[in-house]
Amino acid sequence: MDLEKWRFERVKQVLRDYPEYDLKIAKIEESIRYPHKPDDYASDRRGTKTTPETATETLWTIQTHDAINQFRHNQKVVSELLEECGVDTETIIRELYMRKFPRYTMQGLVQEQKIKCGRDKAFKLRNRFFEELDKAL
Repeated sequence: MDLEKWRFERVKQVLRDYPEYDLKIAKIEESIRYPHKPDDYASDRRGTKTTPETATETLWTIQTHDAINQFRHNQKVVSELLEECGVDTETIIRELYMRKFPRYTMQGLVQEQKIKCGRDKAFKLRNRFFEELDKAL
């Protein structure tokens, strides 16, 4: 089963973003906890009727935030698949898609013997990982 191009690119993007999910989640949570509010010059007057959010409302907003939940889901799925797959597949995925500046191509991984399989087998391992990740997303 070959993946459609958009599915393939989506999986690649999820893998590229995987190392930064914790940072993205923290940034969104911070923006929810400490929202930027412009100075209200009329705040010293009577009748402004502004009530601050309670802690439970803030925590509920964080728990139900769509982007945070999507990031957590993606992070969980990728980490579970990386634990289940073999050493060669994990090396391929981490080196080619998760590193900020990849040092090798698929051919380079095979030639430098970073993985213990041939080029065709390496592409099959990568494609199988991508298919499983696409199903889980």
